[in-house]
Amino acid sequence: MAWYRLAPQSWWMRADHEREQMMSALGLGLAQLSGRWMHWRVCWEPHPAPSWARAHDEWADPLPDQRGGVSWEEHLVGEQHRALDVGASVKQVYLGVEVHAGRGRLGRFGDRIGTGLGRRVADWGARWVDAELEALDAQVQRLDAVLAGPGLWARPVTAAQMLSLLYRSCALGLPPEAGLAAAPHTVWDVEDMAALDGAARWTVEPYAPTVQVAGVAEGVRHDRHLLIASVGRMGELEVPGRDLPWMTMADGARVSWSGRMRILPREVAERSVRWASDRIAAQQRHYEVEHGLDAPLGLHRQAQLAAEIRDDLDTDRSGLSARCEGWWRLAIAGESEQQVIGMFDELRQQFHPTVALERSEGQYGLAREFIPGEPLATRAFRRRLSVRHVAMAMPAASEVIGDGHGPLLFQASVSGRPLAWDPWHDMDTRQVSGLTPVVGGLGSGKTFLMGALAVSVVRARSAFVTLLDPSGPLTALCELPELAGVARAVSLLDAPAGSLNPYQMITDPARGDFPAGAEGDSAWLDERSAAHAQRTTLVISVVTQLLPAAIARESTTQQLILSAVHRVGSDADHDLGQVCAALAASPDVEGRRLAESLEAIVSPTGPARLLWGSADRGESSGGAGSVWAADSDRLLVISTRGLTRPRDEVDPADFSMEERLSSVLLHLAAWLAYRRVYEVPRSEPKLIGLDELRWLSATATGRTLITQLSRDNRKYRARVLVASQLASDVLRLDGDESGLAALCHDVFVGRTVDESAQAEALRLLRVPAGVGYEARLGELSAPYGDGSGVGVEGDAPREFLWRSGAHCEEVRLDLSGPHLAGLRAALDTNPARAATR
Repeated sequence: MAWYRLAPQSWWMRADHEREQMMSALGLGLAQLSGRWMHWRVCWEPHPAPSWARAHDEWADPLPDQRGGVSWEEHLVGEQHRALDVGASVKQVYLGVEVHAGRGRLGRFGDRIGTGLGRRVADWGARWVDAELEALDAQVQRLDAVLAGPGLWARPVTAAQMLSLLYRSCALGLPPEAGLAAAPHTVWDVEDMAALDGAARWTVEPYAPTVQVAGVAEGVRHDRHLLIASVGRMGELEVPGRDLPWMTMADGARVSWSGRMRILPREVAERSVRWASDRIAAQQRHYEVEHGLDAPLGLHRQAQLAAEIRDDLDTDRSGLSARCEGWWRLAIAGESEQQVIGMFDELRQQFHPTVALERSEGQYGLAREFIPGEPLATRAFRRRLSVRHVAMAMPAASEVIGDGHGPLLFQASVSGRPLAWDPWHDMDTRQVSGLTPVVGGLGSGKTFLMGALAVSVVRARSAFVTLLDPSGPLTALCELPELAGVARAVSLLDAPAGSLNPYQMITDPARGDFPAGAEGDSAWLDERSAAHAQRTTLVISVVTQLLPAAIARESTTQQLILSAVHRVGSDADHDLGQVCAALAASPDVEGRRLAESLEAIVSPTGPARLLWGSADRGESSGGAGSVWAADSDRLLVISTRGLTRPRDEVDPADFSMEERLSSVLLHLAAWLAYRRVYEVPRSEPKLIGLDELRWLSATATGRTLITQLSRDNRKYRARVLVASQLASDVLRLDGDESGLAALCHDVFVGRTVDESAQAEALRLLRVPAGVGYEARLGELSAPYGDGSGVGVEGDAPREFLWRSGAHCEEVRLDLSGPHLAGLRAALDTNPARAATR
C-alpha cells in the first residue's frame, strides 16, 4: 500500500452548501480509486511542543529576564508542559491505498539472480527489477495526483510520519509518550521492525471484552484496557444538517479509527444490487402469492430503496452513487475494563439513533486490524454503502486555525488542541488587514483577551503595545515583574497639559521612510499633504464637538471654524488656544461669539488643559512630565478612569458641557494611543487595544480615527483590537451595513445573549444564521459553580468564536499553569476574589 496523510479541513461554522461541496469533492476523489483496497487510520498525537518551542524561540525577541519574574526559559518550559498536559489532541488522518501489481515473480527472480551469479546474468536481473519499479512508479504517481486533488488534499507520508503511525498502531491505547520513537529514522532495515513489535505487549483472556495493553514510557509502566467497537447498521443520515459527519462524532473522546474499504467496480455493484432486489421480490411473492398475506411494510421499503439504488447506478454519472464495501472500527482505551465499557456505552448513546456501535468477540484480532499491513480479522459487520455515504464521514474534519510558532493562548474547544497565533503573520504574508473586532456582552472576556494578548506579545516579541483602558483594571499589567522597566500606566487626568492636543495626534511622515530619489520625494510630499489635510479635519471636528449643538448647527459656524483653522495653519506645533484666539480676532460678531463659547469649556485648567499647549513626550528619556518614552515603553496602558462617560440614553445633541468635553477627550485618547504607531519604526510589531468602539464610531472624530486605523495598520505592522458589546457597531463602521467589517480578517465574538445581537454577531462572523449557532453564542463562557463568583469561575477559560480568514472555530482562551499565575491575577477584576488573595 501507498500511504498518505490528509490535510485537515475546516467543517464547523460553515454554510451547508460549502459542506456539500466538501463532501462531493471527497466522494469524487474516492470514486477515482475504484477497485483498490483502502485503509483509513485516524489517530491522535500529542501537541508537538518541542518543535513549537524551537520555532517560537526563533521567532521571538524576548525581553531580558527580570529579578522576581518568570525567566524566558522557564516560560518556554511551562508552555510546553501546558501543551502536553492536554494529552493527544492533534488529529491525524492517514489513508493507505492498494498499489496493483506489486512485486511480481519476474522481479523477485531478478533479485535472486542479481547476487552470486555472473555479471551478464546480474545485468539481466537488474533490468527486470528496474522495469518492475518503473511500472510501480508510474502507478504511484497517478495515485499521488488523485490524492492531492480537491476533497482529499493528501500528501505521501514521510518516513517520520509512517514511523509515528506504526508506533501509534502497535502501542494502541497507551498514553502518547509510549508511542514515541527513541530516535528519528529515515532508513529502515528489516531487523528494525522488531522495535515496533516490542512497543507494547498485548494480552487477552478468552471471551474477555477488552484487550490488555502494557508498555513502558519514560521509565513508567502503563497498563490500559482496549475495546474495539464496530460500526453496525446505519440509518438515514442528514449530513450536513441534522447530523455530524459520522467519523467525527467521537472526536471529543479522541478515539482511534480503522476503516478497510474498497469501491466496487460498476458491474459488481450492479450484480449485487440486482441480487438483493431479486431476494426482496422473492420474499414478497412468498407472502402474497404462496400464503395470500400482505407483505410487511419493511419489505416494501427495502424494495423501494433497492429501486432507488439501481436508478442511481443507472443515471448518475458523477461517481457519487458508486457502491463500496467496508469495515469501520473504533478503539476505545481506558485504565480499567469497567471504565472502557462505560465509555463504549456513552459513545453508543452518542451515535444513536443514526449509527449503531457493536461490540463483538475476537478483540485481539480486531485490534490487530489497526496496524498497517495486517489482514482483516473478520468479515462481520460489513457495511455496503454508496460513496456519498462514505463521504458523509468526513474523517479529516478538524481545526485549522492557528500557526506553528506564535504564543499558545488558545485551545480548540472540541479537541483541546493548543493553538498558536502570531498576530502579524497573516498581515505580513497575506497582506490582510490587522483591524480585529472583539465583540461580546458584559463579562464575556473582551478585556481578558486584550490584556492576555498584550502581555504575551510584549514578553515574547518585544512588541510596542498601547491599551486604552476605560475603567483602569489593565493598569495592573504594568506591575508584572517580567515587564519591569518597559511598562507604564498613565492616568489621563494626571497627564501633562497638551497631551491631547489634536494638532499633535497626527504625525508628519518621516522622509527616511521613503526611498531616495524623485519618486520618493513625490510620495513623501503626498503623504505629508494628506497628514496636514487630516490634521485640519480632526481639529475642525474637535472644535465642532465642543460647541453646544444649537450653535454647531448654525449655517455660518462651520465656515467660521474653517477660516480660523486655516489662519492658524496645519502644522503640528499649534494648539486649540490659537484657534480660539483666531476666532476672537475675527471681524465677524459670530466669530467672537464662537470664541466665547469655546473659552467657556476649553481652559488651561482642569481636564480641558489636555487640549492646550504641547506636552513633552520625552521620546528619548521618558523623564518627568512625559506621556511615554517611544524607545523604552513597550507596554503603555492609558487609563481614562475619572472622565464622565456620556450617557447611552441621551442624544449627543443634548450632552451637557461636561459630557461634550469628556466625549472629545475619550476620542482623542484613542488618537493618542494610535499616535504611537508612527513614533516607532515601521518594521517593529505593534498592537493597539481600544475599548468602547460604540463611542468611537458615534462622532466624526472617532470615524476619522477608524478610517485611519483601517488604512494604515498593515503598512505600519499594527494589529488593532477594537472592542464592543454589539456587533452592529462594527457592521456600520463605514456608514453602511457592511463597511469596513468586510475587510476584517480576524474577528472574536464572546458570549452574546440578546437575540438581535446574536444575529448581528453571526453576520459579522460570516456564519449562517437560523441553524442553531445563536444558542451557542449564549452559552460561551457561561458562569458556573456555586454562584459566589469565587473559585472556579475566575479560573474558567474564556470562550470565543474566532473567525480567521475563511475559517471560523470555537476556541478557549486558557491561561492555566503556574508560570502564568501573575498574569491571571492581574487580569482578574473580581473584587471578591481579590479580597481572598
